[in-house]
Amino acid sequence: MTYRIEFVRSAARAYARLDPVSRRRVDRELERLREAPRHPGVVRLQSEESIHRVRIGDLRLLFSIEDEVLIVLIVRLGQRGSVYRG
Repeated sequence: MTYRIEFVRSAARAYARLDPVSRRRVDRELERLREAPRHPGVVRLQSEESIHRVRIGDLRLLFSIEDEVLIVLIVRLGQRGSVYRG
């Protein structure tokens, strides 16, 4: 089963602003998430149980997994220091 990747608007904008090298790294991780959204590098956030994160160098990708409809929803993408701020 492969999951579909979807972005919220702010995460899509952050993705569009990435430099080419970072974008390739994020693309590789998105492919991993498409095949296995709970792979060993994925950590569930303690502050929000429905949100997971994965590290991509100094970037963080926050997402939710919707198993019923096979969607990985990317909710935030950014630098480690700023991605967790409300």
